[in-house]
Amino acid sequence: MNNITPLPAVQPPMERRAAALADIQQMHEDLNEAHEHIGQLKADLNRETDRCTLLVEERNRYRHDALVYRDKLVELATSMSNIGLMTVAAQEIMRVAQELTAKDTPTDTAGSK
Repeated sequence: MNNITPLPAVQPPMERRAAALADIQQMHEDLNEAHEHIGQLKADLNRETDRCTLLVEERNRYRHDALVYRDKLVELATSMSNIGLMTVAAQEIMRVAQELTAKDTPTDTAGSK
């Protein structure tokens, strides 16, 4: 039950050299293909890096615009609140002035005939 693998036949030295040279040539071609593939991957990586850089710059620009917009909205809200407070104060002044005007005006109902 022992499987004995036969030894390969001894090849002449020229055939071994030719086979070795063919193997070396194939490895050289594989290496060149690998270098080309690596070059393409590097180009793809650079392109994606540039795209990410552009997206980050665009995000930063939108973020800056949003902060400016928010600051302007806070400024507007503050101004509107101040206007509202001044309106309440003005209403109180007008109420007092109307009361004073109503007291100062003589009510002459009998002599207006």
